[in-house]
Amino acid sequence: MSVFQRKPASQFPRSVIRIYTEGKKTEPNYFNAIKDELKRNEIEIIVDGRGDHTLSLVEWVINKKENERNDPAFVTEWWVVFDKDEHLDFNHAIELAEKNKIQVAYSNECFELWFILHFEYLQTAINRKAFNTKLTKLLSRKYEKNSNIYSIIKEKEAFAIKNAKKLEEMHLSENRVNQALRNPSTTVYKLVERLRKI
Repeated sequence: MSVFQRKPASQFPRSVIRIYTEGKKTEPNYFNAIKDELKRNEIEIIVDGRGDHTLSLVEWVINKKENERNDPAFVTEWWVVFDKDEHLDFNHAIELAEKNKIQVAYSNECFELWFILHFEYLQTAINRKAFNTKLTKLLSRKYEKNSNIYSIIKEKEAFAIKNAKKLEEMHLSENRVNQALRNPSTTVYKLVERLRKI
């Protein structure tokens, strides 16, 4: 082949992973840190901290997905990341996302549970304020929401995934199919595992 001939374009589609979070800083900081570490050219990772909650976040992503130009050269995965908090539409938001082929990384009660699972297995429900207190103790420094702690916890990621799966198994063994009642629980590990498989 001549040096002047163009090589054929790759037949493999380029992948795009779109991650939309309800938080504007904590979750985007975390997932952007993973993205920066991965530095992959063949897969584009887009992280957008929307500031919407559960159902409104899912509805916004559904609308964006429907209006997105369908380019056959790209394979797009859609993810939403949100917390249970006090939202009554939590289960409905999960069901609606899944129905529209949007994957869900939820936390019940809040995203900080995922951080705690890097240090210990937590199977008892605690209130939101207790998460911050517990994280401050585990980190040996004051935990502030919206802080970027990825560099501190990344080496413990496998342990967090193991603990999150253990929680899921516990709820399933107790026939707890209602995600709103699975407190504590988190499926953030699914998104993290997906990113690690890139």
